[in-house]
Amino acid sequence: MKNYSSAIIDFPTRSVWGELYSKFRKPLLTKLSSYYCLADREDAVESAFDKLMNKKDKDAYGDKMPQTENGWFWALYWQAKSYLSHMREHGVVHAKYVEEMAKELENVFAPGYFGGFLDNEVYSKALALALGSFRKDQDVSCRNLKIYLSSVYKKIPAKVIAEKFKISEDNVYVIKFRVGKLLEKHGKKYFQAALKKAA
Repeated sequence: MKNYSSAIIDFPTRSVWGELYSKFRKPLLTKLSSYYCLADREDAVESAFDKLMNKKDKDAYGDKMPQTENGWFWALYWQAKSYLSHMREHGVVHAKYVEEMAKELENVFAPGYFGGFLDNEVYSKALALALGSFRKDQDVSCRNLKIYLSSVYKKIPAKVIAEKFKISEDNVYVIKFRVGKLLEKHGKKYFQAALKKAA
C-alpha cells in the first residue's frame, strides 16, 4: 500500500474529494479483506465516501477531523470496514442490490427478452450476472453506475447529481457518456454470456 502525504490539509473541497476518490478507491478495495467479494467491497468504499463527504460537515468532526491525506485514507478505510461488518452482522446480501440495478438496465442488457419466453428466475439471475461481469471487466464503480442511472433513467438534473456526489456537472456528463457507451457496446454480449450460466 502507498504511503500517503502527512502534510496538513484543510477540510476537502469538492474537487479535492474527487482527487482523493481517484487516488484512494483501488487501494481501499485492495486493503479491505478479501473475505468479502469485490462488489461488496466496492459498495463499502462508495458508502464511506458518501458518508464522509455528504453526511458530515467540518464542524461535525470536531477535534477528530483527519488533518492529512494519510489520515483521510484511514478514516475512509475504517468507515468502509464498519460498513462491511454491519452488512455481515445483519446478513445483507449484495445480490439483491445487483439484481435491482440490473433490472433498471434490462433494456440495455436484454432488449426484446422482457416478458418473453425466459423463466423469470433465469432472467433475473442472468441480468444480475451480466451486470456483475460488466462492472468488473469494464472497471465501472458503483458510484458511476448510480450517476448514470440517476441521469438516464431517473432523469435527475446534472446539477442535483453533482451536488449529491460532490463532483462537477461536467463530470456527471462525462460519466454518463462513458458508462452509456460501454453499456451500448458490451451490454448484449454480457447478457448472452450470463444466460448460458443462468439457464
